[in-house]
Amino acid sequence: MTNFVDERVLQARRKIASEMMYLMYYFIVLVFCIKVLGFGKGLEDCITEFIIMVGAPIYQNIRARQMKVVLSDFRSTSKTSTIISILIGAGVMLLSTWKLEGNIDKAEALTSIVSFAATFALVRYGFTYIEKKRAKKLEAEYEED
Repeated sequence: MTNFVDERVLQARRKIASEMMYLMYYFIVLVFCIKVLGFGKGLEDCITEFIIMVGAPIYQNIRARQMKVVLSDFRSTSKTSTIISILIGAGVMLLSTWKLEGNIDKAEALTSIVSFAATFALVRYGFTYIEKKRAKKLEAEYEED
């Protein structure tokens, strides 16, 4: 006798595992922020969290490409969400600079914020463009079959 798993149960398990992964990921981001901003720790003190924060999205994208799926929801790349993300990132940068150095050099802060905003927007829109192009290619490939 073989063990068959109902498709709904399997889908529910996968959804729960996915939600748990996101909860753990956000917990690690929170711990990283608390260590850096709250306790003034440097990157060398938070290297495990940093590796997970950088490695998890990279792994997710590599696996999505291997499995020939597109995980991105292209509606989430609105200008409003990009601006909010840049403002949050700039705020965290200013807070960490103030916390670690005790003061904020206005020229350095402005340079850091502008370079962060430009890099963030370029990567976000570039990745979205590449993924949209890949989604169309995969859709055409699946339609041929």
